[in-house]
Amino acid sequence: MAPSSARQGAGSAAGSPTPADGTTARLALWWRTETRRLDREHPALARRLRAVGARPEAVLVPVAALVAGAFGAVVPEGDAGWFRAAGQQMLGAGFLDVFAASGLQIGPLYLLVLGVLARVAQVLGQPTVQLAVLAGVQGAGLVWFGQWTGRRTARHLAVPDLPVRWAVGLVLALGGFVAEGIGNGHPEELLVGLLLVHVALDAASGRHSRAGLLLGLAAAVKQWAVIGGGILLLTPVVAAAAPAQGLDGRARRAAALRGAVRGGLVAVAVTIVAYGPFLIFGHTATFEFAWGFSGGTTLLGRIGALTGASDWTLRAVQGGASALVGAWFAWRSPRSPLVPVAAAIAMRLLLDPLRLTYYSGPLVVVLVIAAWTSRDAVVGRYRLALTAATPLIVVLPYLLPRSVLDVTGTTVLLAVLAALEWSTRRHRRPVVAPAPTDAPAA
Repeated sequence: MAPSSARQGAGSAAGSPTPADGTTARLALWWRTETRRLDREHPALARRLRAVGARPEAVLVPVAALVAGAFGAVVPEGDAGWFRAAGQQMLGAGFLDVFAASGLQIGPLYLLVLGVLARVAQVLGQPTVQLAVLAGVQGAGLVWFGQWTGRRTARHLAVPDLPVRWAVGLVLALGGFVAEGIGNGHPEELLVGLLLVHVALDAASGRHSRAGLLLGLAAAVKQWAVIGGGILLLTPVVAAAAPAQGLDGRARRAAALRGAVRGGLVAVAVTIVAYGPFLIFGHTATFEFAWGFSGGTTLLGRIGALTGASDWTLRAVQGGASALVGAWFAWRSPRSPLVPVAAAIAMRLLLDPLRLTYYSGPLVVVLVIAAWTSRDAVVGRYRLALTAATPLIVVLPYLLPRSVLDVTGTTVLLAVLAALEWSTRRHRRPVVAPAPTDAPAA
């Protein structure tokens, strides 16, 4: 069943359907007409299809496993092979020296889990089968986690969850993003983007300690997750029915800062626990790695040429600027907590001198979840077409020259940031004081 059918949102959060007009409204009308005809002419088939449509995970998780497994079986080496070997080293006596190779720009938590999965897959014997099963598990896990993230976001914003579960599942499984991540050996990029969504949801619910825990875990998967630090400034939004509970500006700022400090301390503690043993007791050459982009034509490269800064200093500038952009959006209490997440990731990509093909995945998945949980009529009008166009982001880098891609990518990223700013200006909400503890809501 298609994601545009809000009527099929069994198990969805309470709330009125997301506004739809234009093309989406015409498709919704066509869908209702055809499903009524199917009910009349083939009731048994209609019941079966409706049951399938209400369970997108049952359809798309196996599809993702097949797609990812097919790619994983034919991409045995490269970064994927390097990470598998490093992951299995994490299970041995010399695990504290796993980062002696400076190019291993990945987190210990990801390597540990990958090492365990690779060790378990060895019981299958045939190397090609091992690779296919390992990649299939990663792909299926990403799609399931993406759909669960979409469901949690929908329930947080009180909109039907079935459309977003279909949308994000289709984009990941069949839009090429899981395949691109698996093929390049970097499915963890998508995982970090999804974890940052959960950081935002917890912060926007007043659970800043748990948000900090998730941020620390995301950084233990990959270092660039630290750009999510500004997201911790999110605070709970007022329900539309109770605007009188909103805090004034000073109280809101105080609540945001208290939550950010609390969550930030937890995130720093988790990050120290994750990386500390390798830095103190092992041989770690991570910060000796150089990407070779200083002095290039990119913004960071020009900064490096003017200042003589090292590549890691430029990376710190990139991360700091991205975190500040996320903080700027979080500080203004956007209606959707995903706005600062998307803004921070978009700024990271805008400043990145490499823009490898798998880099766009986290931004796309966050924007898809944000679009399909939005109540904005303008978003509802265009989200179906934009979602259908996302595979072009995977395909075009293989078809167009780098010079064209650089200009196009910069234009699109600036447009994304402008759209997020426009959305924030339109839909700012007052906030409520967060709960005094970080206990999960009942």
